[in-house]
Amino acid sequence: MATIQKRKRRGHTYWSIVESRRVNGKPRPVILEYLGTTSSLLKRLREGSPKKVKSYGALAVMLDIAEELQIVETINKHIPHKQLRDGFTVGGSLVLVAIGRVCYPTSKRNWFQGWARYTSLSYLLRRPINKLDSQHFWDQMDALPTEAIALIEEDIVNILIEKQKVTLDTLLYDTTSFFTYIDSANERCSLFQRGKNKQKRMDLRQFGLLLLVSRKEQLPLFYKLYQGNFTDRTVFKEQFKQILNRFKAISASLEDITLIFERGNNSKKLLKEVSTNIHFVGAVSPSHHKALIEQANKSMRAVSVNGNTIDCYRVRTKIWHLDLTAVVYISEKLRQDQIRGIEQSIKKLFCKLNWLKEKIKVPTKRGRKRKKKSLEDKITSLIASYTPFSLIEWSLLPLIGDAFELDFWINKKEFDLLKEQWLGRRILITNRHQWSTEEIILAYHGQSYVEWAFKTIKNPFHLALRPQYH
Repeated sequence: MATIQKRKRRGHTYWSIVESRRVNGKPRPVILEYLGTTSSLLKRLREGSPKKVKSYGALAVMLDIAEELQIVETINKHIPHKQLRDGFTVGGSLVLVAIGRVCYPTSKRNWFQGWARYTSLSYLLRRPINKLDSQHFWDQMDALPTEAIALIEEDIVNILIEKQKVTLDTLLYDTTSFFTYIDSANERCSLFQRGKNKQKRMDLRQFGLLLLVSRKEQLPLFYKLYQGNFTDRTVFKEQFKQILNRFKAISASLEDITLIFERGNNSKKLLKEVSTNIHFVGAVSPSHHKALIEQANKSMRAVSVNGNTIDCYRVRTKIWHLDLTAVVYISEKLRQDQIRGIEQSIKKLFCKLNWLKEKIKVPTKRGRKRKKKSLEDKITSLIASYTPFSLIEWSLLPLIGDAFELDFWINKKEFDLLKEQWLGRRILITNRHQWSTEEIILAYHGQSYVEWAFKTIKNPFHLALRPQYH
């Protein structure tokens, strides 16, 4: 039996309709409806409650997209035994799971009870869906051979390119990681490993996602899941041939395709293979090409890029024995971020040095005596772990006994030199020698589209791909 109860929150009284139910064998109050404050409850009694209208436009749109891209037919084409369960083919069941993930992320167990029963899905499909429980979906997923997934994906991409007129001139490549809550003792899931997590959840197991999207439409054309402890370079090396095969199958020729990827995927051997097979725009680390940076600092000129004026230097040169065009430019945003990062590191470093300074002022009363060489090694190691070593200068003078006076300061001349001649520099490399400087920079800036795609995927209200429970 339901009752009306009041509760106080921050000095205000709120009313709600509550029913006592047994949860896990124990009686618990369950709120059926929030009524609000006394004044709002009185207003509802006098004027009546506003009618709530639920819209299922997203559901209808997703069904239309699935029909347009022929996803059900494509999946069923690769099923060796045409399995029909509860009136649905394997392709039909998998599409319903995917639509549920988009419209109302929930588990397969809660797919019907928590979402589908309250929608117009049964009406739109013209068939009952009340028997589609978790066992139904598991059985249908088991009927799909693992080796057929890549073939299905390739067919869907072909249809997508044809229907949406996707441009393949520039393809953007990037990777990311998703943390999970899979138990450490679960040895069956080899995909999920601990690694450098981009959400800083180093305590959890993770898996990686490689994504290749078109620059103009930001549509995914190739993906791969990989072990969470693999580096970006390892993944790129392993998947590069598959990427080539995918686009050879789609376009027959790689001449008009340009692959964009970040510097974390580089190695001398791999870059040579990439340059031999496909046009590309990539990047290299300024710290590994200091001579090029010094040369660029003397010959910078202003170039208009997408309406903004950027200082650039362009040269055709040999990098890792490859004939490449290099573009060095100054990113002011990167420069300011780097300066801020160095200043924060110096602040943390000075806190530790101040603590050490106070500690070594006083002679030790018992135990091992301090030695100047040991202290100097410790200070040197501490500074090197926070900043470029030349930025910080220090002195260590002996006092009474084994006490020392430590003094330290910022080398302003070195810091100014770092700001003016090194920070904010990016080096882009490409074998598209005929492209303009603006085209090369804009192509590389297209990486932000992949990052936007990752941000969208990681939005728990969009697809709920994370966190993963197992």
